Amino acid sequence: MARALGVVGRCLSGAPATFTWLAVLAVTTRVQRAAGGSRSQLLRSQSTNLNHLSEEPTRVLAASLFWLDGKSWWPYVPPFAAVLAPAERRLGTVRWLVVGTVAHLTGTYLGQGYLRWSIRARQAPPRLADAHDVGVSYFLLGVAGTLSAYLPRRRRARVRAAAVGVLAANAMVRPTFTEVGHLSAFITGLALSPLATDRDTTRTTGGCTG
Repeated sequence: MARALGVVGRCLSGAPATFTWLAVLAVTTRVQRAAGGSRSQLLRSQSTNLNHLSEEPTRVLAASLFWLDGKSWWPYVPPFAAVLAPAERRLGTVRWLVVGTVAHLTGTYLGQGYLRWSIRARQAPPRLADAHDVGVSYFLLGVAGTLSAYLPRRRRARVRAAAVGVLAANAMVRPTFTEVGHLSAFITGLALSPLATDRDTTRTTGGCTG
């Protein structure tokens, strides 16, 4: 038991921003559940949709990261523990935050830019200018892209190509602003791989002891 508690303690102390963020998301998820019929309006007010990006971009770009477009919080625990926490331990909190924030901005603006074009081309309804667009996926995918720099060299290129291929195929099959944003965020993370300065050491990406 003491050993298990020690491992948990190292996990939490090694990735403080990751687990603090996860705790905040647990609270906001409970808030939106309690909102009942007002839930949709609550999420829309925090969304990085076209209307809000033109009127109050700074607020919604920050606020959207602290809400989930779903009623369940627990599905986000595994990706936070498996991707964001190891990345924060390897990159350090500052570089981790830089990667995630840039990916969030890029995914948001390219995704919404695609939506703006789709509306003007009459390929999407104008009401989507006020769509829900909250969550952690762009930040998460950007960090995952940079974290992949820590894979062994012999597998790194193949894994990255496969991930880009899956995201690109998804964007072609379902050409929505969300899927375009996902692809853009991951590629941004790949482009920021130079921030993973110790990527060619023998240290692994997982675990809580490193």
